[in-house]
Amino acid sequence: MKEQFFKRLLDNANDLIWSIDMEGCFTYINDNIKDWGYDKDELIGKPLLNILNTQHIIKRDHKTFGADTKEIYEMETLDKYGKIHRVIVSSSPLKDDDGVIVGVMGIIRDVTENQKLQERLKTEEQLASLGRLAIGIAHEIRNPLSSVKMNLSILKSRLNPKEDDLTHFNIAQDEVFHLEKIVTELLDYAKPAPLDLHRHNPHNVIEETISLLSPPGSTDDFAIKKSFISKVPMILMDKGKIHQALLNILINAIQASKPGGIIEIKTELVEPANDKFRITVKDNGDGVSPEDAKYVFDPFFTKKAKGTGLGLSIVRNIMNNHNGDVRLESTPGKGVSVYLELPVS
Repeated sequence: MKEQFFKRLLDNANDLIWSIDMEGCFTYINDNIKDWGYDKDELIGKPLLNILNTQHIIKRDHKTFGADTKEIYEMETLDKYGKIHRVIVSSSPLKDDDGVIVGVMGIIRDVTENQKLQERLKTEEQLASLGRLAIGIAHEIRNPLSSVKMNLSILKSRLNPKEDDLTHFNIAQDEVFHLEKIVTELLDYAKPAPLDLHRHNPHNVIEETISLLSPPGSTDDFAIKKSFISKVPMILMDKGKIHQALLNILINAIQASKPGGIIEIKTELVEPANDKFRITVKDNGDGVSPEDAKYVFDPFFTKKAKGTGLGLSIVRNIMNNHNGDVRLESTPGKGVSVYLELPVS
């Protein structure tokens, strides 16, 4: 009876609890290992390093788990699904009744979500300050910009310029329109409208967005390849905002793609709990360097001559406001994959 109680106690713990013998092979692991995609029975007798890749240690340069001392390791490791977990591993000697060390026991605490939350809060504090500054600047620019736009139109109408003069007028008006776009995106980024949440079929939202990219008779040199799951849940979302986020991602993918390129759009439910709906957009362009990939979602970061650097920042805001996530993966020369994830509830 008491043995069953302690077994349930260990199996129902929030953390991974494990023990290994002197050869580093599992002698026990609790039921939480199922969340990592493993069955505990398949791991008994297998090396602990099957699930903890020592190459991912990020805080301390230990290569083995010492059997004679208590240790704490902070690590990054992959589960069976390929998902990265940030974990804290604490280990201590395991002794028999005679006090002889027969192995190591330990606890693995997954701190991935906590660290993501801390990083998000820190980022949001920084962006809130930047947002207040952006709103002030945008409002100060908007009124004189409207005056310049109106007077250019009046002068063009009165003077009826020709040839070079007309060219200069058109350049000036184009630049005013460009500045207006920057001001609008600044306000969208810094002070987004409240969400209008309803349940929608995300596949319909994707299809509607795609239809805007290739109007009938279009000669755009790209193709869309879709791979959608058969049973799609209805997702609580602001349809207009998700549409805007998707459009930004797809336009970036098209601009990055090579002639005759294929834009791949894939949907799936994220394992193990299927509690997130993921949209993947992949292009076949030159990719993004690891240095640039760190900053692509930061406001005003852009490599485009006419870009504002706010498109992906707005996408991140939209996804955060939906309690979702957006991330980018790229290998130089092999294109970019952008993952949009929305909660299934």
